[in-house]
Amino acid sequence: MRTTVIRKIKRPKGFARWSAYEFARDIFGLWLFNPQGSLFRAEVDGVITECEVGQGRRSTGLAVLHLIPSSGWWMAQWTAEGERAFISVEVCTPPVVVGGEWQFVDLELDPYRGPDGCVTVDDEDEFVVACEAGLISPGEAAAARAAAAEVAGWLDGGVEPFGQVGWEKLGDAVDLHLAPLTELPDAATA
Repeated sequence: MRTTVIRKIKRPKGFARWSAYEFARDIFGLWLFNPQGSLFRAEVDGVITECEVGQGRRSTGLAVLHLIPSSGWWMAQWTAEGERAFISVEVCTPPVVVGGEWQFVDLELDPYRGPDGCVTVDDEDEFVVACEAGLISPGEAAAARAAAAEVAGWLDGGVEPFGQVGWEKLGDAVDLHLAPLTELPDAATA
């Protein structure tokens, strides 16, 4: 199965990169998959750190399904840990391919639906600070707020692909038993 690289750019400087399998393409966009144990690498202020995709505060990572939408100022991720299922969305500049990588700029707002079904938008404080510092332009800020509100509504209402479609795709991807992606191709910094 073909792989690609995702690059999340953090302003003023910093980024994260990880490889993913190109799992499927449909009316919603491009679905990418990371098996449990896949490598996540970040660089902030010249310091490189590594962990597993989907690790967060856990000791190990989780399998993660990503959706790069056909159009939109966001990118979504589905993860599950036993009965606990999460959908998180990065509000960002529209993802584009640059130098063979899918790249987007993080605009800080993060709609999220947790295992209890509650929908929140995280990191409002970081968004305000980035706007005040000029790291997010007024046009980007307006697009980010609109995207966060729209996606939060879809999450709350279970509008596809945030109803069953994403979960079915995650299950199908996990069932393939693909090897973790533990190597990242070299690339220029952002």
